[in-house]
Amino acid sequence: MNRIQKISWLMVVCIGLALVLSGAAVAVLYARFGFPKAYAGLGFLGLAGFGGLGPLFFGKNPGGVQGDERDAWINLKAARAGFALSYGVFILLSMGIWAYLRWQGIEKIEIGVLPMLVGAAGITAFLSHAVTVLVLYGGNENCLERTGGTK
Repeated sequence: MNRIQKISWLMVVCIGLALVLSGAAVAVLYARFGFPKAYAGLGFLGLAGFGGLGPLFFGKNPGGVQGDERDAWINLKAARAGFALSYGVFILLSMGIWAYLRWQGIEKIEIGVLPMLVGAAGITAFLSHAVTVLVLYGGNENCLERTGGTK
């Protein structure tokens, strides 16, 4: 497993843990106190930031070569996937909120919703980048095993 894969696994674990803990905290706080106090559970999303420390935890790969064309190709594909998915999430959330508020007859959106939209798009970008990296590396290794190539 190379450095990029290790960093991606750290991102997936940190973001996944943050999402699960945050969702559970919001649900428990909502059941107990209701909104707006339940929004305090979103503080657990800060744990996702530890995934960004991956380059500090995982040093450079041993040896002179740090990456090749395949690594650059995988990173490019993952970056494109992260951008596309985050853009899609942003559009779906924006239009979903707009449609819901219009259906309810509400003319104004709360200003506190806007940072949550940006946060959701950001988390989607980083999570989908990490997952795409893992999927593409996994697919290439399986392909090499089937064709009798070396890793």
